[in-house]
Amino acid sequence: MIRWFLSVVTLLISINAIAQNPVGKRVLIRAGNVYNSAKSSFEKNQEILIDNGIIAEIGSKISVPPGTEVIDMSKHTVTPGLIDAHTHLLLHMPYSKGPSPMVVDPMVHSEAERVLRGAYIGRTYLNAGFTTVRDLGNSGLFFDVTLKNAINKGYVDGPRMFVSGPILSAVGGQFLELPHHLGSVATQEYRIIKSVEDARLAVKENLNSGADVIKICSDNSPNQFLLTIDEMKAIVETAHQYGKKVTAHATFDQSIRNAVLAGVDGIEHGYGVSDSTLTLMAQKHVYLVPTPVSFQEGLNRVKLLNGITGKTAEGIVNDFVLPNRIAIQKAIQKGVKIVAGSDYYNETDEPVGKQAKDMLVAYTEAGVKVADVLRFATYNSSQILGMEGVIGVLKKGAKADISIFGGDLEQDFLKSLYDVRLVIKNGVVVFRSDKD
Repeated sequence: MIRWFLSVVTLLISINAIAQNPVGKRVLIRAGNVYNSAKSSFEKNQEILIDNGIIAEIGSKISVPPGTEVIDMSKHTVTPGLIDAHTHLLLHMPYSKGPSPMVVDPMVHSEAERVLRGAYIGRTYLNAGFTTVRDLGNSGLFFDVTLKNAINKGYVDGPRMFVSGPILSAVGGQFLELPHHLGSVATQEYRIIKSVEDARLAVKENLNSGADVIKICSDNSPNQFLLTIDEMKAIVETAHQYGKKVTAHATFDQSIRNAVLAGVDGIEHGYGVSDSTLTLMAQKHVYLVPTPVSFQEGLNRVKLLNGITGKTAEGIVNDFVLPNRIAIQKAIQKGVKIVAGSDYYNETDEPVGKQAKDMLVAYTEAGVKVADVLRFATYNSSQILGMEGVIGVLKKGAKADISIFGGDLEQDFLKSLYDVRLVIKNGVVVFRSDKD
């Protein structure tokens, strides 16, 4: 009787295992150019065999198993699925005049609407070639976790998400001059830190609710307040105790340096960073997500926000763009790891996912080679997510997250980058252009 029972249990376990791990369809991609993110180089005439959502082989003249679907992309460029390491899928702000409208979104839109809108925006990221994003707050009380779980369960299509939950911040969050009677709005979007011990508790709250990374505001720009170094140290120590990284919104040199001294893993934005602080970042292996914009995108924003065009607009854009380019160049020279993040959440006529690729254009304007720009958005991003060798790379055993761009991406970057032909996530085609 016992032997019979054990046999039945073993059979049920086997059936359950098969149900949870179905054999996926094999696909072979024939590529003209393949971007090797580990070497930051392009390789000609490669083939990629996908089996059950994993890259089974990559090389030239792969033996094709019977029943394999062959996709001919021999005239195009294949890269790992792109990764945007600084998104806000649950925040959407129309370009408009006047004080910062960031506070408006949580005041006038429900949780359900923001999550559904975030799902729609996530879909635009897939269509643009991004298979993974790191979402860094401004997402209510864990609406980002809700969206991440919905994508993981297959309720909606979207990129793989790593999320922060509410940003840990000093009083007021980033809501500029918020009236006192609306103070509770800030607590619905940020975790306001009151003391060192409260900082430790906040980390545990976020992790307990499903956060993958801790995001802090070293400074509250455009607001005026800062977390103390002791508060940030407490946050970092607690997060690291549980194996999680801490990244800091920091927009001027002193707040950047404070965060680095407190032990953070990364700096977001980093505008106005000094040479000495970049040196310190390199010594402490702190990565930088510069969130740059191209010159043309800068002109677009100045026109939409302020109605300014011509030479005046060019001067305004240069005042921001040129120092940021110099900071990127110096960071690279000093050995600071650069990670691609768009910080794009504005409403325009173009899909957000498409607009997010502007950051990659901005890197080329800063003199970065195309191969290295792509490394920022693949290999380097996978490292800070703790997913090195799993995503952001095309190699045997990695997840089959793949983006294919029309033509020669290295030689004709601006045209090819926006000509997405095919996107695969976990071995499943999630976007296919009607051009082929």
